[in-house]
Amino acid sequence: MLDVRGQVAVVTGGARRLGAAITQALAAAGCNVVVNYQRSAAAAQATVAAAAACGVRAIAVHGDVTRGDDVARLLETTLATFGRADILVANAGVFRRTPVATLTEADFDAMLNGNLRATFLCAHRFGLHMQAAGAGTIVALADVAGIRPWADYLPYSIAKAGVIALTRGLAKALAPTVRVNAIAPGPVLFPDDYDPALRERELARTLLRREGNAQHIAEAALALIRNDYITGVVLPVDGGRVLS
Repeated sequence: MLDVRGQVAVVTGGARRLGAAITQALAAAGCNVVVNYQRSAAAAQATVAAAAACGVRAIAVHGDVTRGDDVARLLETTLATFGRADILVANAGVFRRTPVATLTEADFDAMLNGNLRATFLCAHRFGLHMQAAGAGTIVALADVAGIRPWADYLPYSIAKAGVIALTRGLAKALAPTVRVNAIAPGPVLFPDDYDPALRERELARTLLRREGNAQHIAEAALALIRNDYITGVVLPVDGGRVLS
């Protein structure tokens, strides 16, 4: 298993929710961490402080990862601060219900930009750097919706299916020096405004009949990063939802 102590990990959307949990798991494992954020400045600083409490170095970097210039600056800042970039967790994304009857072009573009474009720009930029450096690991956040699309979240499902294809394609393109994997969460951290009835229906469709938590995703990310004989894998962490 790969010893990640002293490595530098960049987590996009790392200030809150799953991103914060993944950042904390990496810091606890001994990684120096870079927390990318767009709007959650206070949360980013809190996540940096929590990571630093593990005895590692941690910084926050503002940027919109749907913009190529911001992604380039994220890498440049990481290299200027730490001199290396070993791990990328492409976690940043957007999630919104978009029923087909009211779906607009703007909805479609927002979901693809916020999920697929952001993941591509980060994985491409960091992946080429890692390939030139001779080693690196990328973990993307997909979703079980990319495997079994949700009717009321069609653009989101399409974007996450694209993340899955991107993961597998980059695993081939960047091999053998850079490993690329993805996690496909299931019912984990429902949005605060999620319909309670829909939440219960979704949980009833999992084999384990319960909601996952952020730690389940963080530990899965760490496992994929540490195991240096896994690449091109999309790992469902979904309580069996994809099978039901």
